[in-house]
Amino acid sequence: MKLYLDTSALVSLYYPESRSERIAALVDGSPLPFSSLHELETKNALMLKAFREEASPEAVRETLAAIETDLKGGSLVRPTVDWAETFRAAVNLATKHSRHVGTRSLDVLHVALAQAIGTERFVSTDDRQKALAKKAGLNVADA
Repeated sequence: MKLYLDTSALVSLYYPESRSERIAALVDGSPLPFSSLHELETKNALMLKAFREEASPEAVRETLAAIETDLKGGSLVRPTVDWAETFRAAVNLATKHSRHVGTRSLDVLHVALAQAIGTERFVSTDDRQKALAKKAGLNVADA
């Protein structure tokens, strides 16, 4: 898969936010990976929007339905992931870079996952995560 969107970018792709148009422009029509990590974080992010009253329950349901439609239609694809190896790679990235970059565990895991599935470009809205992705050798798109 060409493009990897972390959760912040993926949520912005599906739920209208200030950066949504920019992120949509980066998506070139090729399938996007949607791992178990994406599923957990995306659903949780949307539920937090409802909790904070940033989104109505109906808007959250519609967004989740759009994601499900794209999963069924092939725009989102569940990659095959060796999670044990991906976590080992994440531990190595954290050990080598987190004290310099300040990334959180799930951000490190996204970078390791993007590497594991061989994506060409990494998209995030988090500056620290983008810095880690660059240190890990990923091509980082501006979002």
